[in-house]
Amino acid sequence: MYWVDEGELQIMEARVYTELHRPLRAVPLLNDVPSRYDATHGRELALYLSWLAVAYADANEPEAAVEVARCMLEIADDLGSERTDERTRVVRNALERFRDVPEVHDALGAA
Repeated sequence: MYWVDEGELQIMEARVYTELHRPLRAVPLLNDVPSRYDATHGRELALYLSWLAVAYADANEPEAAVEVARCMLEIADDLGSERTDERTRVVRNALERFRDVPEVHDALGAA
C-alpha cells in the first residue's frame, strides 16, 4: 500500500495493541501522535487520541486516560463523524470503571 508510511504503520501497530489490551506496548507508540497532526487533520487526531485514552485506561492510569479523552472529545465534538462518535462511546465505556476518580467523574458527568 503506497499511502502507508512509517508513521501510519506505527499507529496501526498501536491500534492492534490497544485492541489486544496490551497498553504497555500501545502507549509509547501513540504518545507522540498529537505532535504529528494539526487542526486540519481533526478526525484522524481524534481517532488516534481515542486509542491512546483507552490504552491508558487499560494500563490503570485513569488520570492520564481522562486527560487524553478530554482533548479527543473537544476535537470530536466539532466533527460530526460517525466513526469519532463511536470511538467517543468506546472511550467513555473504558473510563466508566474509574468513575470514582474525581477527574473521571467530572469528565463523565460533564457530558
